[in-house]
Amino acid sequence: MAVNYFDYYDISKKFHINEEVLKSKFLIKSKQFHPDFFVNDDEKYADAMEQTSLNNQAFKVLSKFNSRLEHILKSHGLLKESKNKIPQDFLAEMMDINEVIMDLQFDYDQIKMDQVKADTHSISMNLDSQIKSLTLQFDQLEVNSSNEGVVILDQIKNIYLKQKYVLRLQESLDKFAPL
Repeated sequence: MAVNYFDYYDISKKFHINEEVLKSKFLIKSKQFHPDFFVNDDEKYADAMEQTSLNNQAFKVLSKFNSRLEHILKSHGLLKESKNKIPQDFLAEMMDINEVIMDLQFDYDQIKMDQVKADTHSISMNLDSQIKSLTLQFDQLEVNSSNEGVVILDQIKNIYLKQKYVLRLQESLDKFAPL
């Protein structure tokens, strides 16, 4: 990862941050690097445009919990394109839901649809609860890169991947239309 946005704003690398502090640092940098101050100097103007873009991207990532979570996992080398594997035990649990979804495609039943939506919502809420607990534990550690921190980050990554899987299921259910 090229830029650590936490370092850019000089704030602690935590999942749960003070969003008012983040916003304040964003606004300070916005004023500091506003391109209008450098219209008479092409080099400084180009640098200000680059800094403005970086500031906007950093704020966008850190201001939302899920993107902040993803940023932390990537910064620890835990999320890599096409190398993220969802735990097999979870996929086995999801087989029943996937089977119901396939059945609904051929034989729509509103009661089954409502039940599978309720089931996926329940799973999602459970995963949200687990991730909140683990991220709070991680934030309490003195040194995030300790052995305990690495174990917690790996657990967070697995839950994050499960959440993404469930989210895809929920999105497909939301688009689902009876024949």
